[in-house]
Amino acid sequence: MQRFLLAFVLALFSAPAAARATIPPALPAPLKSFDSGSVHVDVYGTPGRRALVFIPGLTCGPWEWSGEITQFSSGYTIYALTLPGFDGHPAIKTPLFQTVSADFWTLLQTESIVKPVVIGHSLGGTLAIMLAEQHSDKLGGVISVDGLPIFPGMDRMTADQRAQASAQMAASMSSISTPAQFAAAEKTYVLPNLMTSPDDIAVVAPLTARSDIAATAAWTSEDVALDLRSQLTAVGTPLLVIAPYDAALEGKMLPDAAAKRGYYETLLANDPAANVQMIEPSRHFVMYDQPQKLHDAIAAFVKQHPPG
Repeated sequence: MQRFLLAFVLALFSAPAAARATIPPALPAPLKSFDSGSVHVDVYGTPGRRALVFIPGLTCGPWEWSGEITQFSSGYTIYALTLPGFDGHPAIKTPLFQTVSADFWTLLQTESIVKPVVIGHSLGGTLAIMLAEQHSDKLGGVISVDGLPIFPGMDRMTADQRAQASAQMAASMSSISTPAQFAAAEKTYVLPNLMTSPDDIAVVAPLTARSDIAATAAWTSEDVALDLRSQLTAVGTPLLVIAPYDAALEGKMLPDAAAKRGYYETLLANDPAANVQMIEPSRHFVMYDQPQKLHDAIAAFVKQHPPG
């Protein structure tokens, strides 16, 4: 099991990046900004329209969704969240997923947000799946962009093994102690394996480095230990998981997109209605590598699942 996890991680960090992306537009000015408990909220778009909620991934803020926020602003009310500890916002004590999910439901109640479509990336996608498991009746649908109910590779481990791997990952991040070191690690090691354009990497690295290092380790630790698969039976709202595939990066472990789809489908098996849609060629940051394909997938899902 440990060798499987090691092989999976090595596959994720083994290929050079190719120049294939376009930097998304800058975020428009929000209509308003406020905090809902631990979660920071920026509101964009057209008031009174159907609500879309965007949740960024690890170390990210709403800027990673800027392309989608710009494109959907004319027809929707958009709530862009920032999770605690990321993008310059204060960290909170653990448990993180539990606290933030509770604050999300408070947000819906206090702002009278009715059945939004929740769209999350990576860690944010996993959180979106958790929300669907908690109260599907309060959501109009969930799109998870490369976020899963369990961290890839951890599905073959016991709960104790996941906890051990979680602690090891958090400990390995403790060697990064300054924002400069954080930015350097993001630029030279992490992001080149998650997006394909050096221009995008140069822009994104200093943005991710605005996040709190300890909070990043804590979120990573909880994410790696988490297993939401058994609760997928409670999901009663449409669920789409968008899965990127890049043969240059993943070909040694997953020979083609169909193999990756099959693997993701096994992790979602307890929700038979869940759909996996492949986008290729793309790495983890689909909104940078394939922005138009991602936009089209989101637009089609929202149209296919109208409110009510």
